[in-house]
Amino acid sequence: MPKSPTLLLLSLLMLIFSAPVLGQPYPPDIQKIVDRKKIVVAMCARDQPPFFKVSKTGRLQGFDVELAAGIAAELGVAVEFNRSAETFNQTVDMVVNGEADIVISKLSRTLVRSKRVLFTKPYITLRKGLLVNRLRLAQATRGTDPSDFIRNLTGKLGVVAGSSYVDFAKQMFPAATIEEFSTWAEVVDAVIQGRILAAFRDELELKKVVKQKSDIVITLQTVVFKDTKDPIAIAVSNASSHLHFWLNQYLDAKSIDISVDELLDRFHFLLQESN
Repeated sequence: MPKSPTLLLLSLLMLIFSAPVLGQPYPPDIQKIVDRKKIVVAMCARDQPPFFKVSKTGRLQGFDVELAAGIAAELGVAVEFNRSAETFNQTVDMVVNGEADIVISKLSRTLVRSKRVLFTKPYITLRKGLLVNRLRLAQATRGTDPSDFIRNLTGKLGVVAGSSYVDFAKQMFPAATIEEFSTWAEVVDAVIQGRILAAFRDELELKKVVKQKSDIVITLQTVVFKDTKDPIAIAVSNASSHLHFWLNQYLDAKSIDISVDELLDRFHFLLQESN
């Protein structure tokens, strides 16, 4: 016997309201985190204060650490940091390979990386800059306008291997010879010693060098390109579309957007420990 329209409507409503009970209450990419009771965050092995650093007390601290902890708390889970990646690019590999749920690791949002993962909106935007050896610059320009020379840089330019600045350098300074170093400290030493003309990285790292080595201004000149942007964002797997949406909502809801100076002031103690 056919059901009446009223019975059909009631049956449909029962199916709609019973679906969350019978199925998963969240989309799969979030449900697996909730079921696991922790979110796994990929973070580079090398400390990057003030974003993240193991302090003298043995605690992992910094802005990225607090950001990850806040996300975990909102999801109602614990946070686990996986710091097995030796380079920034390897943190991207970790979410692609399913070894981590997200990357929070002072990670630059680039076109190359965006082919492989989804990025949130930036939670801080840096500018690109150079530390230039003054003597090498004077020798290279020989009395001509140094600003023109810097924009069309030739000579040896140092960057951190496996970082976004390898690609940034190739794009901004196609005539330069790009030399990759394992650490930023090695890049800075090379430019101080005059083995390379300039070191290329974000403005925050340049400011840190000047703060930690105040007499360095005698040897090096700082150049910040105000018309450039280096957006720092959270990365997730392409398969985690709902988590990606939720993270953007989280950043908006918490109004997370910090300046370089605020970051340096807030976590100055981590910088002092790095001296």
